[in-house]
Amino acid sequence: MSVRSLFRAATIRKKMMLLFLTATIVPIAASIAISYHETRSSITREAISKNNRLLALGSANIINYMNNINQKSLAVYNSMNVPRSLYYLLEHNLEDESFPNGISDVIENRNLLKDHLYNIYQSMREFYKIRLYVAAQNTSYLLWNDDIRVGRHAPGTIGMAPKTYIEPTHPSTNYGLPIKSPVREEPVFSLHRPIFLAPSDKQLAELTIDVKTGVLNDLNRQLYDAGNEELYLVDGEGRLVLSSKPDFAGKRLDDGWFREVAGSAAEQGHFKWDKGGFAGMIFFQQVKTPFMDWYLIKQTPDSHLYAAANRTALLNMWVGAAFLAVAVLATLVISIRFTKPLLALIGYVNQIDAGNLNVRIEIQSKDEIGLLAKRFRSMMQTINNLILKEYRMEIANKTMQLRALQAQVNPHFLYNALQSVGTVALQQGNKQVYRLVASLGKMMRYQMNLSGGDVDLSQELDYVQAYLDLQQERFDASLDVILMIGEGTRGIRMPKMILQPLVENFFKHGFSPSERPAQLIIASSLGEAGDLAVVVSDNGAGLTDERLAELNAALAQDNDMAESDAAGIGLRNVLSRLRLFAGPEASLSIRRLVPHGFSVTLHIPHAQEERPS
Repeated sequence: MSVRSLFRAATIRKKMMLLFLTATIVPIAASIAISYHETRSSITREAISKNNRLLALGSANIINYMNNINQKSLAVYNSMNVPRSLYYLLEHNLEDESFPNGISDVIENRNLLKDHLYNIYQSMREFYKIRLYVAAQNTSYLLWNDDIRVGRHAPGTIGMAPKTYIEPTHPSTNYGLPIKSPVREEPVFSLHRPIFLAPSDKQLAELTIDVKTGVLNDLNRQLYDAGNEELYLVDGEGRLVLSSKPDFAGKRLDDGWFREVAGSAAEQGHFKWDKGGFAGMIFFQQVKTPFMDWYLIKQTPDSHLYAAANRTALLNMWVGAAFLAVAVLATLVISIRFTKPLLALIGYVNQIDAGNLNVRIEIQSKDEIGLLAKRFRSMMQTINNLILKEYRMEIANKTMQLRALQAQVNPHFLYNALQSVGTVALQQGNKQVYRLVASLGKMMRYQMNLSGGDVDLSQELDYVQAYLDLQQERFDASLDVILMIGEGTRGIRMPKMILQPLVENFFKHGFSPSERPAQLIIASSLGEAGDLAVVVSDNGAGLTDERLAELNAALAQDNDMAESDAAGIGLRNVLSRLRLFAGPEASLSIRRLVPHGFSVTLHIPHAQEERPS
């Protein structure tokens, strides 16, 4: 099943929780990730800029310092033509012990040479030893503190070099010469300067100055964070001049990152490294002079470089987790509170579906769900009322049918008795009595026929005619009945016994034979739209305006059948039956005739000649 299908099948509560949590978690996580990435990028850019400046400054300091040492070594060439200068002594080989120099001259010249070397020795406090190797005599002079030693050049020690160079850091040595007191080995780097016979390239001697690394360490101490970062000063062959790691000075670097530094043509640069147990940034700066070619290298591990970013990210994660916890809690509360009324409403619907139509829907919220529950509650009340009304009508109908069945026994007996009376009247030759008995029998047979609720207009007129025959016999010739039946209206269907109450009202309320000859008119017509109009009018006493208004008000009331039955047969009963038969558009209208009389008009819309019984 796909994710979309699962989402569609989920409940509203689960969908809300999923959407709310997604809308909360994704922005927070994205914000933390973007913030962490931007912080790392910013720190990286700042670290590159800062370390480039630091290493450039460190390189400048080292170059200045080494140039100063180199400058001190050039003191050999001071006062070249002065007889007592160091260069003059070397040029004329005055320190030689052989003829023609006398012993006193040799001692004097050696003391003078010592003074020159001591001056160089004292020029910088970090000078540890000075050694002068004289090529012509293969003799070495070693000055340490205030002591000078002279001896033959020891095999295996450093000899002549074609140009000035720096020997990387190494333990100090005596160059094969004996020293009175034991000398502690000191890590030093050495400057080796060949002394040439000017202006030729003939080498007279070589001056070696051993320099303690303390000042060099001090110069570079501010370039790195001890304990977290590493700093190396190394020559082009990988030999360490200076290292932040103890006991590393003088060793050779053979790591892959150094080979990448040495292979770079850039004077300054940086790169990312993640091999050999180190993961971080490598920064380097060339330290180059005519007599040395070094690299100042700094290692910054990611754990130190991004420590602030990691702390910030961790803080953001904790803050985000706190906000996320609040958001999740709020999401759960909102989802549960929002969907709780819906679930309650579904429970009520299930109870209603099970048949409990009187369940109390107790949802009091003021939002749309509360409004829905209110409308649903109103709908159920309406349905209940309609069900009760239909139930009552069905009971009333069954009751009326039962009563009608119970009443059939007596009418049948009476009808048979009337047949007997009519037979006797014919036997005695009394046709008038027979005619009256036949009219009464016709009325009873019409009433006893329960096969249908609607009849043709012609059937209804026959029933009314039988009723009028009896009334004419009662009032003799003073009653004039006029039937004006329109063409095509006799087959129109209408409720059974709908005209008899209107005719009966004339005899109850309007008939006054002593005043004037009574006249009753029944007329029917068919309109263009197929609407049937039946008018029953008389010339009786009529109605007053007040009584006419009361009847119109009563007809305007919306009363049901039960109330109409309880009130008796009347105009409201006729209107109710007419509307039940033909719909709410059916109508009954009354009016007062001038100078006297009363008229009732029945209007049946869309009249038909045949309707289902």
